[in-house]
Amino acid sequence: MTDAIRGPWGVLLILVNLLNAYIAYGALMVQPQGAWDDSTLTGIGFATGLLMVLGVLTALLTLIPVTRRSFSRWWLAPPVVFLVAGLARLQYIDHVYPAGPGG
Repeated sequence: MTDAIRGPWGVLLILVNLLNAYIAYGALMVQPQGAWDDSTLTGIGFATGLLMVLGVLTALLTLIPVTRRSFSRWWLAPPVVFLVAGLARLQYIDHVYPAGPGG
């Protein structure tokens, strides 16, 4: 890739990673008040699901310039970190706040 094409890819990937960071902050920092706080638990579940989906899409998008050797393989690290963080948060929430008999 030439430098003219490398610039837009870099800007796009930085913006998408910033969006992932914003969603990760919301998914990881919000704490439910208890097992009865269904609306917060639902919001955390939605945010972690969105974080994992965007992590996969960002990783796939990052593969294009990485396979063309325009960017280094380190560009794949943030999407993978976001994906793992979302998965870990979802597992933590499911373990600590299990759904009751009605949920």
